[in-house]
Amino acid sequence: MKFSNRLENLLEERNLTQRKLSTELHIAPSTLNGYLRKNREPDFETLIKISKYFNVSTDYILGVTNIRNPYIHGECHDDKEEELLGTYRELMPKEQDYLIKQAHIYHHQDLDSLYPLKK
Repeated sequence: MKFSNRLENLLEERNLTQRKLSTELHIAPSTLNGYLRKNREPDFETLIKISKYFNVSTDYILGVTNIRNPYIHGECHDDKEEELLGTYRELMPKEQDYLIKQAHIYHHQDLDSLYPLKK
């Protein structure tokens, strides 16, 4: 996926207008429009501003990876946590929300009734 497509998707996900984003990033609306129309590319400073604004990596925004927020290896406490975090970060935002809801449901269930102890 190209930069312009990623940027357009991020705008849609947040229900942002081009005008709002250009104001937030302090860039001209025509400049942002050029990014979306594929006839202009951001400089490094602007690319970093955009990635920080959307909380995604520059690699994600450029289409190098589908992982939105790569993490530093060793940040997790164990392999299972690292696997779960990696899976979460590869999901689209809507899927991430579903996973979080599922985890909350699982966390608040009476686990003893699900997995009774054998005596």
